[in-house]
Amino acid sequence: MKITPRIMNWIARNNSLVVAGAVTFTMPERFMKALYANNADKSWFDGRACMTVSFDCDYPEDVEAIPPLLKMLDRWPFKTSFACVGHWIEKYPDEHKQIVDHGHEIINHTYSHPDNELLNPGRKFRYISKDEKREEIERCHEVCARVLGCEPSGCRIPHFKNLFTPEIYGILAELGYAYSSSTWLTNTTSFGMPFRADHGIIEFPLSTCPSHPFTVFDTWHSLNTPRLLHRIKHRGPESYMELFRTLLAMGRATGSYLNIYIDPLDVRKLSGFEAMLEMLVDDDIMVCTYDEYIKRAYRVIER
Repeated sequence: MKITPRIMNWIARNNSLVVAGAVTFTMPERFMKALYANNADKSWFDGRACMTVSFDCDYPEDVEAIPPLLKMLDRWPFKTSFACVGHWIEKYPDEHKQIVDHGHEIINHTYSHPDNELLNPGRKFRYISKDEKREEIERCHEVCARVLGCEPSGCRIPHFKNLFTPEIYGILAELGYAYSSSTWLTNTTSFGMPFRADHGIIEFPLSTCPSHPFTVFDTWHSLNTPRLLHRIKHRGPESYMELFRTLLAMGRATGSYLNIYIDPLDVRKLSGFEAMLEMLVDDDIMVCTYDEYIKRAYRVIER
């Protein structure tokens, strides 16, 4: 059966556990390749792929990992993005200031990361009121401006997918934000490309796992998750690296946009992390932050 755009859009709108399970156990990589093939546009980067690399700093262990991570990143000719929590910025200002000093991008990741078991347990972002959502974003923005001397232009809500709500776009527009990166590839119909969502906000969908297309591709589900399902096809740093190579190959083959994030605390577990970065220094791929992508007026799907 040919996986047509119509079929892929139907799956995106109806990705129940049954649909997700059927795709995951029968044709995960074939499905992912078809998704990226449908956003191929050989003119937008002269045939090159594009990738954004971001880091989510949700816990003190993530913050402690920032300085050595920045030293590693200094060896490479591109910048990355850091999704930062306002509370941790206040508690660890020096570590977060280093992100700005090294020229990387700060993303608003709310003030207390609702449902963070250390800061805000059980308070899921999707279910708090609109005013509370706005307060979380405004308060983090104020901390970034006051402590770091920078004002984010983008936001990432906590936990993605089932906790995502389109209500966020109106809030971001009211606050003068340009973009969000708060959902992922198989929850959208843009085949992974950045698209203009409600209220003019540009959404950058995160890439999903080549083995689990309905799960975001991150270090958590490869290295730390207790879920048996996520351990069936891969487990450990070597498997994560192999999945990264697979994803990168798909992007390169189609000239697509890829969007991955890593938890800083997991970098020390990835003996091949610098090898990952080295793979990104090539003529057939370019790496940029979300803000750079927008400022350079790269391709955004209008919907």
